Amino acid sequence: MVDDDVLPYVQERCPDVVPVAPPRRLLGGNLNVVWRVSCAERSLIVKYAPPYIAADPDTPLDPSRLLIEARCLRALGEGGRLGELTGTVVRPPTLIDLHPEVPVLIMEDVGPVPSFGAWLRDAGPQGRSAAAAMQGRRLGHFLGRLHATTYADDHCADAFDNRPMQETRHAVQYQGVADMLRDAGVRDAEALGRHAETVGRGLLGPGRCLTMGDLWPPSVLVAPGNDLRIIDWELAHYGRPLQDVAHWRAHLWMQIQRAPSPAVAKAIAEHRDAFLKAYAEGVGDKEEVLWDEEERRDAAIHFGAEILVRAVGPFQAGYVYAGLDVNHPAVQAAVATAAEHLRAPKAVGGTER
Repeated sequence: MVDDDVLPYVQERCPDVVPVAPPRRLLGGNLNVVWRVSCAERSLIVKYAPPYIAADPDTPLDPSRLLIEARCLRALGEGGRLGELTGTVVRPPTLIDLHPEVPVLIMEDVGPVPSFGAWLRDAGPQGRSAAAAMQGRRLGHFLGRLHATTYADDHCADAFDNRPMQETRHAVQYQGVADMLRDAGVRDAEALGRHAETVGRGLLGPGRCLTMGDLWPPSVLVAPGNDLRIIDWELAHYGRPLQDVAHWRAHLWMQIQRAPSPAVAKAIAEHRDAFLKAYAEGVGDKEEVLWDEEERRDAAIHFGAEILVRAVGPFQAGYVYAGLDVNHPAVQAAVATAAEHLRAPKAVGGTER
């Protein structure tokens, strides 16, 4: 699908919608091609999943990722199987249409609202500590309930089996750890890389609960009224809770390290603490089965691997270390933190949940 195809497609799939302007391609995503279509009564988001990474057409990628996203939006939407977990305060966009053969998804447009990271950075010199903590409670409670509710759920395990994306993540993220560490000058890069590969292979096995799969600041939008909208569910998977919690924790660590002011760093830290407390409350009596010793250890390894791919790996561009050389002090500090989590996961594992 190209730009000229978008308006005819929308009019065919949603005949009651009247576009009033040409589609506008949205920037910032890597996997898919996304447009905003302004219409008479509302605007829509159109997302197309090509059989490759949109930002890197030479790299194949299974387009079934969009079918997984549509299932998540449907399940978490009003009247959906998991609809009781969401509401006005925290929810994904509403699914409007899916063409599974293409595939193309049409959904609610949350609007040109800030991502969580931008919302924090634009808070001004006083920061947003109280509001950030509130958002931590909201997000943590939602995620904890999502993991607890879908624990050992055979229906979810079948519906959200997203192995193609898990295999891609294993190849790009975990198998690349040794090379990233070696390039950064870490002496025991090979041994640490083996730790990461072992975790990556384990994540290809049977899961424990439904995970969002790509929980990082650009996937959490702050809508009017400070409501949260969670977007980009194509990496969702019936997997392991560490894939959400350690992932978010890694990004909070990076956001704190690269915060533009002490006030913003403080707000993020307060968000983190509130998030972890609310997550534990949301998980409730499922914590013991979801977060055993293995999960805590592997969470620390994922924490390190995620920092590496953002600091010195293939996903550095467009994020907090963009344009920084491997020898930059901030990058070296990130690498050192990542390496320590890979080297001694049991020692630090408890801090990542």
